[in-house]
Amino acid sequence: MIFVVEIKGTAVLAFEADNMDDAHAFAANAAERADLTELTSNGAPLWNGKDEIGVRSATAAEGDLFEEHRGEDWEEEPHADPEDFVVYLVPLDDPEE
Repeated sequence: MIFVVEIKGTAVLAFEADNMDDAHAFAANAAERADLTELTSNGAPLWNGKDEIGVRSATAAEGDLFEEHRGEDWEEEPHADPEDFVVYLVPLDDPEE
């Protein structure tokens, strides 16, 4: 199943998990939360470290986008672990800028 992490009503990233409990565990993972504070969109961190992080089932469009990107990723790197794959649903800033 495809799930979405939401912060302040914004769908931030899509990922795959077996069930809602696993999806909540993913969102609570310290490494994932660190990524959300380090990555930026429009100059602001994806997560400020304080706001609630919500998890919900992906919409059909979000699920389609996840599957599309996963397909492209597998063509480029077929040995990627599917459980480590996420699709950011917001534009990310280039870390080189």
